[in-house]
Amino acid sequence: MKKFTLPLCLFLAGAFTTGLAQNNANSNLKSQNTVLQIKQNVDPAKLQTETPKRKCATPGGINEAYEAWISQQLKKDEAFANVKKTTTTLYTIPVIFHIIHSGQSVGSGYNISQAQINSQLTILNQDYSKTNTDFSTWVTQSSFVSAGADCQIQFCMAKVSPTGTVLAEPGIERISTVAKGWTAPPYSSPPASNYIENTIKPGSSWDPTKYLNIWILAFNDGTLGYAQFPTVPSTSTPTIGDMYGMGGAANTDGVVFDYSAVGNTGAAAAPYNKGRTASHEIGHWLGLYHIWGDDNGACTGSDNVADTPNQADASSSCPTTSGAVKTDACSATSPGYMYQNYMDYTEDKCLVMFTNGQKARMMACMQNCTRRTSLATSTVCALPTDVIENKTDVHSVSVYPNPSNGEFTVSVDAENISDYTITVVNALGQIVYDRKLMYTADNATKIDMNRQNPGVYFVRVNTAKGNTVKRLIIE
Repeated sequence: MKKFTLPLCLFLAGAFTTGLAQNNANSNLKSQNTVLQIKQNVDPAKLQTETPKRKCATPGGINEAYEAWISQQLKKDEAFANVKKTTTTLYTIPVIFHIIHSGQSVGSGYNISQAQINSQLTILNQDYSKTNTDFSTWVTQSSFVSAGADCQIQFCMAKVSPTGTVLAEPGIERISTVAKGWTAPPYSSPPASNYIENTIKPGSSWDPTKYLNIWILAFNDGTLGYAQFPTVPSTSTPTIGDMYGMGGAANTDGVVFDYSAVGNTGAAAAPYNKGRTASHEIGHWLGLYHIWGDDNGACTGSDNVADTPNQADASSSCPTTSGAVKTDACSATSPGYMYQNYMDYTEDKCLVMFTNGQKARMMACMQNCTRRTSLATSTVCALPTDVIENKTDVHSVSVYPNPSNGEFTVSVDAENISDYTITVVNALGQIVYDRKLMYTADNATKIDMNRQNPGVYFVRVNTAKGNTVKRLIIE
């Protein structure tokens, strides 16, 4: 929906003060954070007769400085100038799901199962590659079919923590509020409460240059999720100083979902039980606006994407049952408006597509936005590759005790060597111990690593002709 008009409201940035974002439209942009929310209608009087609806609790709209910058980025690359051109770049984003619970056993209550989390990752990878099988069911208009995009973005489960510990459940960190001393869920979403932003996220965030942080918790106000908008660096060309730091602090960067709107199994609850809340919110996290431009039906707002039709307002429910054409005051003739787009507010079952124009924006974000550009080169979804064993002149290496409390002995039996090196590498491939030794008849070396974090390590004995590797667990 491409229209350049004065925005009615803005996605806001800086220190997290969502109350200002909702209650004071004229607040200083630099003092606010980007928060995008979806809420169900939770009026008790209506819940008995109405299907819950998505509702945004934070002002929408367009930031003109961001648009000036991103339009330049799109023009700089031919692939962006022609949004139908296919790019060969595939971005893979490592994900960590922080599951916030209050002591429930795994798979019950807020402490949702690994299967539910895994189903969400599968859905994200399908939705962002246009391999979701429901695309053809809901997208019947030929112009929409041709606009549908494989965004060439994929997501992988992080296998190691920032300290190098191998995760027992890939991509999952389970956090008990009891152990943390935090207020137990459920929580009110901003601006009613900033507890998530001020306590939970800063107290559990992993390095956002290496991980997409996703917090899974329970809301008590019908919120399904919200996201932090990306930051444009101050060194962007053209320089846009008023956008510097707009996306918010590093330790709040990421997305938040209600546990009942994750994946398609377990605690996932209809009509938001197909994982599309994540597809929507991560779209915001990658720089996409709501498809209708947040103009409350005025037909003057914009998402600044050329191939999404002008749309009067947010959709609700599923406007049809089979992907038929639907029109409104802004798109009064066929093909109508694109209620099938992930950035609308329809129910999960009929949200099935991104467009080539939306893909172009997300690609520009991945190539330029702070804390987004580095994600594609993050290695946290793989265990170290530099610990391959290549035995030559070493007969055997013993590491004991194993598991260890951090103090252990390395014993080497070799021939025809004068010296060797013992190197200990953590699960991120980082060297945490390195020592060169002379070979003698009794080569038993005691090593003290009790200051290292618990986890999996690799003890490598290097000689001039090769190396031998042993796996070590520190408890």
